[in-house]
Amino acid sequence: MNNHPSFWLRLRSFLVSSCFFVDRGYGQQSGAAISSENRQHRYTGKWQGYIGKVVSRGSLFIAALLFMGCSKDSDKGPAQGWGEQPALPVVEGQADFSLSGNQYYVNVMGNTLPRMPVFPSLSAKSGIARGYVADLHGKPLKGAHIGVSSSLTGGFYSSGSGLTDENGYYEFTIPTGAAYFFGTAVTVTYNDTPAVMALYPVGGTAYFPSGSGVVKNFVLLSYGPANPDEVVQQPNNESNYYGGALSFNFNINYAGDRPIPEYLPENGVIEIELIPVGTGLYGETKSFKITKQIGNMNTFNVHNIPVGKYTLNARMSDGRKLKMRAIGTKANVYEHLGLKPDNAVGTATVTFTPNHQYTPVMVPSFKSNWDALEIGLKL
Repeated sequence: MNNHPSFWLRLRSFLVSSCFFVDRGYGQQSGAAISSENRQHRYTGKWQGYIGKVVSRGSLFIAALLFMGCSKDSDKGPAQGWGEQPALPVVEGQADFSLSGNQYYVNVMGNTLPRMPVFPSLSAKSGIARGYVADLHGKPLKGAHIGVSSSLTGGFYSSGSGLTDENGYYEFTIPTGAAYFFGTAVTVTYNDTPAVMALYPVGGTAYFPSGSGVVKNFVLLSYGPANPDEVVQQPNNESNYYGGALSFNFNINYAGDRPIPEYLPENGVIEIELIPVGTGLYGETKSFKITKQIGNMNTFNVHNIPVGKYTLNARMSDGRKLKMRAIGTKANVYEHLGLKPDNAVGTATVTFTPNHQYTPVMVPSFKSNWDALEIGLKL
């Protein structure tokens, strides 16, 4: 065996770097579970030569070295399991809302966030972004994309990103500069459709200094407000809520104008009901009734609806059923999402529509990826 001191120092360094691959599961699955634009560890032909020489002469000794080199305390790698989780919040019953002629949106779940799952404990590592992604049950989500972009003086940008493994864990090197998260999303199956859903950053922050490292966990929500500052500035923007969104549009017969039979009367009242079909993403069964005085507003939006499938009833307060038709940029984009049928009278089923042009890497941090489904109303 080679007894030169410099050889053993180089060998020890190689073994430590090799532990990065063992701990993260590289080569143990079909494709890397965690990917990063900033990976710094690579096997080289030079070190493979060293290892070949030594293993041929002392396999047991090298195995012992590898074991010692990879031994570490539990905080330096992903946790082995998730603990017991608290019960899911109960979302049931019915909520009623009344909009005046001057009001044009309603947030049906308010600004309350559901309770967060319990995550395994991690400490920050210098220059590293790491954390976990889970659903509200505390079930780890594999394949979620987490990205970080950093800006430097002079307007230069660089980025790093990773995908979560089976334990919901990600880790990658943070580029130097003022850093913020981007592309925090995961693709799920929603009503038989692959849908890109945004993730909520636990603790409610998306910016951080890059040098000290950061631990940030993310959760897949079915409702709740996103960035609170954005909610205050734009409470009528559907992307500021993790629940789904609907937008209702109609023409109005104003007093003194020649009436058009399909237009809605200026002094009329619209009644919208949303009744869950089965349960929502996390067992939600709450229904909603929205009453809208027409007045001089020819549109209104319903935001932050728990993600699921609903029966949609639309009528005037005098009992006349309203015709519904999917309109706008999300009409008929998805085979199994949206308004079904896309021309209905009085009753239809509805599911929500994510931005069909976005992949997970394109979703802005601390915002949802739901686009309001536009529905035209007529008599």
